[in-house]
Amino acid sequence: MFMGVLLSIFLGVAPMALYALALTWFDRYEKEPPLLLFGVFMWGAIVAAGSALIINTVFDLGLMFATGSEALASIGTAVFVAPLVEETVKGLAVFGVFLYFRHEFDSTLDGILYGSMVGFGFAAAENVNYIFSGFSEGGLAGLAFTTFIRAIVIAFLHATLTSFTGIGLAAARLNQGWVRWVAPFLGYLTAIFAHGFHNALASTGSLLICFLGSVIDWLGFFGMLAFILYLVWREGQIMREHLREEVGLGHLSEAQYRTACSVFGQMAARWGALAGGRWRLTAQLYDKCGELAFKKYQRKRVGAEAGSEAQIAQLRGEIATLSARA
Repeated sequence: MFMGVLLSIFLGVAPMALYALALTWFDRYEKEPPLLLFGVFMWGAIVAAGSALIINTVFDLGLMFATGSEALASIGTAVFVAPLVEETVKGLAVFGVFLYFRHEFDSTLDGILYGSMVGFGFAAAENVNYIFSGFSEGGLAGLAFTTFIRAIVIAFLHATLTSFTGIGLAAARLNQGWVRWVAPFLGYLTAIFAHGFHNALASTGSLLICFLGSVIDWLGFFGMLAFILYLVWREGQIMREHLREEVGLGHLSEAQYRTACSVFGQMAARWGALAGGRWRLTAQLYDKCGELAFKKYQRKRVGAEAGSEAQIAQLRGEIATLSARA
């Protein structure tokens, strides 16, 4: 039994942690703080998963008492209660970043990144519970089958769902007028609806419908992945547009500008600097370039915010110093 617990924890958490780590590779230009990403992952694993378990159980018991049917209570909780509860407690972490770490919430890709991190954390905790249940009921065979379902078949479900909330908040961050107020609710409601739709298909008990649900899940994941790739390309465009001025001002050389605006150029420069013992200096230069480009991008989208001009001036000074040293 003890070995089953250890295996459940490892097989539940390790794949989600690896997926989360792989996702950070797409954060190429304006990098998010690792500690903040880890924090929202842990929110998903501890706060969101723990509170959702308690709230869902309470509602399940209440529905069972009201209907007198365990089956109806289970379906009602899965289709209506769980999506609302889980997307709310997960979404609170993304909203917290949006509210209290606004200077780090710079783009649509950031919204997806934070939403996915929360989702992977939530899935890690949920996986441990399901995988251990599989082991308790079917031994190693049950453990292996449940791990396959949780860590592969529906591995990206929670990350994709909470990404919709992140996209809505990112739209609010980068727009004015009615979009700023409507977008977060649309993203949040989309996450709830998609979650409920997935659970409804899974609750039918039909292998064919469950297979159809898995196909839809993977189409959603690949759609989100394609959108992420587009956003990485779009962020390169933003870098090119908003850093060109810095070359004319003498803050960047032409070669540094071209490198800063290229995913593979930055990778080559950072690795090359690592071999030459100047990795930290080079990393700081291109990280600051990303911060400056997106601060100017936000100014263009929503106008100057409190303190933004001072931040831009400070970043320009830091970039000029780093550029000369690099």
